[in-house]
Amino acid sequence: MTCVICKRGIPQSGTTTVTVERPGTLVVFRQVPAQICPDCGERYLDAEVMEAVYAAAEAAAATGAEIDVRTFHPV
Repeated sequence: MTCVICKRGIPQSGTTTVTVERPGTLVVFRQVPAQICPDCGERYLDAEVMEAVYAAAEAAAATGAEIDVRTFHPV
C-alpha cells in the first residue's frame, strides 16, 4: 500500500502515540501498533486496534480522570 497522504512512502510496521479526547478527559496511549509512512509520518491503525483504543478511552473517561497516559495493551 502506498501512503494516501504523500503518495510516495510505503508504510511500515511500528508503534505510535495516539491521543483521544472525550468530554472532560484526555487519554494518551503510547506504543500503539501502527503502519507508519517513512516519508511523511502518516499513521495507519487497523480497525481492531482502533476499537481497542476507543474502548479504553471510554473506560478512562468513565473513571472521571481528566488526563490519563497509558501504554497500549491489545486485548
